[in-house]
Amino acid sequence: MEQAEASLKQGNLVKYIRNELTTSTTHGLSYFVEKRIHYLEKLFWIGNFVACAVLAALLLNVQYRRFIAAPTVMSVEMNYFDWNISYPAVTLCPLYKPDEKKFHTYINQTYNYTGLHVEGYLWAISQAALDTLEYMDLNIPEDVIPLIHPKDYATLAASMFRKFENTWLTTNTNWSITVDAAMTEMGMCHVINSNVAIYDKPQHWNAKAPPYVKSNIEISVFEANFVIEITNFSNIYKVFIHSPDEVTTSTTSSFGFDVEGIISFGLSVWSSRISDSLRYKSLYLRKCRFYNEPISNRYPIYSYSHCMLECRVKMIQKLCGCVPHFYRPLGHERICYIAELKCVLRHKAQIVSLRGAGGAGDARGGRACGCGAACELELYYKDSEDFERTEGFNRLILKITSFPRVRVVRDVIFSSYDILLRSGGVVNLCIGCSIVSVVEFLLVMLKIFSHVIVKTLGRFKKYKLKTLMGRKKKSSQK
Repeated sequence: MEQAEASLKQGNLVKYIRNELTTSTTHGLSYFVEKRIHYLEKLFWIGNFVACAVLAALLLNVQYRRFIAAPTVMSVEMNYFDWNISYPAVTLCPLYKPDEKKFHTYINQTYNYTGLHVEGYLWAISQAALDTLEYMDLNIPEDVIPLIHPKDYATLAASMFRKFENTWLTTNTNWSITVDAAMTEMGMCHVINSNVAIYDKPQHWNAKAPPYVKSNIEISVFEANFVIEITNFSNIYKVFIHSPDEVTTSTTSSFGFDVEGIISFGLSVWSSRISDSLRYKSLYLRKCRFYNEPISNRYPIYSYSHCMLECRVKMIQKLCGCVPHFYRPLGHERICYIAELKCVLRHKAQIVSLRGAGGAGDARGGRACGCGAACELELYYKDSEDFERTEGFNRLILKITSFPRVRVVRDVIFSSYDILLRSGGVVNLCIGCSIVSVVEFLLVMLKIFSHVIVKTLGRFKKYKLKTLMGRKKKSSQK
C-alpha cells in the first residue's frame, strides 16, 4: 500500500515537471519532454541546449572579467575657465642642515657635562639620509653612543635644523603660504605650500596625527601669474617640486642649486580628476585611491609617494630589523642606532629599487608594493629655465607658465547597469531566457524543494511514531 502511494506521488511529480517544461518560456526545454518526437531528436535538443548554456556562461564570464579589469576610461574636459589647480609644493633640502650656532652650543654643553666629544655623533644624526649614508662616518665611539637614545635622533636633528627666515620667501601677492620643517628621506628639509608636511614633523610623531587640512594655494587661469621667489636660502641645496599632497623621496626628480645667480623655472601642469559617477564606486572598480584611504597607520592620508615610503620602511625592517630615524616610526617599531645604518647602506640599491618588495621575484617599484595611483592629482613639469649670474646672492623663481587647457577625467565606461543589460542580451541570444523565465524556473525549483522537505518530514514523523509504538508494545509485553 505504501509502495503504491509513493509510486503515485513520484508519478505526479514527474508529470508536474513535464508540464512545467512543456509550458516554459525558455526556448528548447519543451523538446526535452515532448512525446511525439524521436529520442534522437530529443538528444539533439538536449545537446544543443547544453552547448548554448555553456556558450552563454563563457560570454558572461568575458563580460564580468571586463567589468572587473577595465571598468573605467580616461576622458578629457576643456572648460578650464571653471578650474582651480593646486600650486606646487616646493621642498628645499640644504646640503648642510644644522644651524652652526645651535650645533656648536650643543657640542660644548655636552663636553662640559660629560667630557666627551660628540661632534661626529651629532653630525651623523643631523645629516643622515638615504642618499647621504655613503658619504658619512657611521663608526661612532662606544662611549658616546649611550648619550643619545635613537628615539631622540629625529627631534634632536629637528631642534638643530636651521630656522626658515621670513626674508627668504616672497610672492607677488599677499596670500599666506605655509612653510614647514619636516623630516624626509633626504633628512630635514623645508617644505613650502604642502598639506602633508605636518605629518613629518618629528615633534608630532609621538602625538595623535592631526586631521588633514587642505591649506595649499590654488589658482585659476586668471591667477596663473602667481610667483614665489626664494632668496639666499643656502649656498648649496636641492629643490623638489611636487603635488601638495605628496612627499618627496630620494628618487623624486630634483635639481641642485650650487651657484650664485638667479634661476627662473616655468612649470607646466598635468591635472587629473575623477567623475562623480565613479567617485562612489568601490576601490576595486575605480582602480585609484583618495587621500582619505590610507594603507597603514604611519600616515592618515594616501598618496603614491606615501605608499612607496611605507614599502621602503617595511623592506628596511625586514633586512635590518629597525627603522632609520629619517622615517616616521610607529609606536612598536625600533629606531636604528647610527651604526646600524651600515645595514641600510649595504642594501641601499635593493631598498631604493624595491626589488622583490612584494615577494614576486624581480618585481620592482610601486608595482611590487601594490601602490595605486591617486584619484585626483597634479603633476608638474619643467617648461622653461633661465639663468642669470649674479654676485653675492642667489634667487630661485618658480611660476606656472602653461596653465592646463585640458584635464584628464577618470570616468566609468562599464557600470553594473551595463553588465546587467549585456548579460540579459547574452542569455536571451543563447537560450531565449528572460527575467520571467528565470522567475518561472526559480518557482519550480522552490516547489520541488518544498515537496522534498514535506516528504522527508512525513517519513521522519512516521519513523518516530513507529519507533514509539514499538517501545510501547515491548513495555506492555513485559
